[in-house]
Amino acid sequence: MLSEPRTISLITELIHLPTVHSPEKLREVYNEVCRTCGYENFYRIQGGARIERKDPEGEGFSQLSLVGDRIQLTDDHTGISVEQFGMKSKAVLSTALPALGIPVIILQQTTVRVIAMPNSFKTAAEFLARSVFKIRPEDLEPLRRPVNVFGFRLLFPPTVDQPQNYNVRVECYVRDGKSLYIENVGTFKTPIQPATIDQVEKNLQMTSDFLVEGVVKFLSVFDRRESE
Repeated sequence: MLSEPRTISLITELIHLPTVHSPEKLREVYNEVCRTCGYENFYRIQGGARIERKDPEGEGFSQLSLVGDRIQLTDDHTGISVEQFGMKSKAVLSTALPALGIPVIILQQTTVRVIAMPNSFKTAAEFLARSVFKIRPEDLEPLRRPVNVFGFRLLFPPTVDQPQNYNVRVECYVRDGKSLYIENVGTFKTPIQPATIDQVEKNLQMTSDFLVEGVVKFLSVFDRRESE
């Protein structure tokens, strides 16, 4: 059984029809999200603005990008939970959509990244190679070089009952050889209006649930020695 997954990065990108944001409206959004969501710094970028807050004692950062055709929220290594990030996204959109005159979000793409550690193997590479892929040491001999990182992808197309699609990536975590890096990118094509922005939270939660309750449990099946 894999260890309890730890969220390291959350991203939500919301695509809307192209528009031009005035500096005054961008400043209006900045002033409000600093008050409600803890952002601190404002930068003008091509086509819009970037609003962010960096962890002064670590590598984590929160970032909000507002450009001509999309709004992107990112929390990377901040310790924020999926639930907290969902509420933050809703608060930002409650301010940004009316202030910038955006009537509808036409597509949402949400990324959830976690790490988890196998318990029956010393490294993630050993877990993937020996248990998931069933690769024997002699099978690697034609490569004539040692292999330290393994990984794979799973694509889940839309169905009648589940119209979203998921793109899952599993590989060794480069910052810690004992851990797996597991990513799920969910794409949701149902339009979202200001009156229905709760759906942004729901889509985020569905993306996380599929990763934790589906992918992590699937991988946990392989977290056992051959003798078991």
